[in-house]
Amino acid sequence: MSSATDVIHAWMLSDQPAVIFDFNGTLSDDEPILFDIFSELFRVHLDWAMTAEDYRDGLLGRSDREIIERAVARHGRGTEQEVTELLRLRQGVYKQRIADRNPIAEASVRLVKLLADNEIPLGIVTGAQRDDVLAVLAGSPAGESFDVLIAEEDVSEGKPHPEGFLTAARLLHRLPGDVLVFEDSVPGVQAALAAGMHCLAVAAEPSPELQTTAKAIVAALSAELVEDAVTGWRRGRASHRRPAT
Repeated sequence: MSSATDVIHAWMLSDQPAVIFDFNGTLSDDEPILFDIFSELFRVHLDWAMTAEDYRDGLLGRSDREIIERAVARHGRGTEQEVTELLRLRQGVYKQRIADRNPIAEASVRLVKLLADNEIPLGIVTGAQRDDVLAVLAGSPAGESFDVLIAEEDVSEGKPHPEGFLTAARLLHRLPGDVLVFEDSVPGVQAALAAGMHCLAVAAEPSPELQTTAKAIVAALSAELVEDAVTGWRRGRASHRRPAT
């Protein structure tokens, strides 16, 4: 496994760097909220007592729709109507929960601000529904810094397929090799790497599968991860623009 420093150094070789964040569990510290919501929905409506291991091993990193489709296929009637209703209920409960406390941590806000202040374009690629993401962004100082949002509704193939990341890179006017991705799940890391992007996994307690899949892992998002590299890149960019004397 490489170090985070190695991944960031390789990314900073680009003349036009950009950053893409996964949302749930990465930019937004809300995986415990989502687990609680899905657990209660599945217990009440599917009579399924989902465990933390069930969620981590089979559902984490999938889109909201895929999570519910998998649960309904195994424990429900398997109908599209059932999936649609559970999606609706999940969205309503999620908005209630994030209204009490915005799940984008202050350290993540500082990271986003550092990147934006240095004119590095930012995107989000997520399996979450667009309205949920917009609700969180609207309540955070980080929300106005993002140039591109690719949500569950915007792709035909979710992670680990690279479609979402490649679409975001195109909209950011960047090549895949210009992009650093922050991801917390195995499908997300697989998608970023399949897209040809640099990727840092974010996990305080990474699973063995994530350790095997990711090229480098950091415990949490922070501005300190990239501050020196971004500052050096900005200085080099300024020196190239300085007119000859």
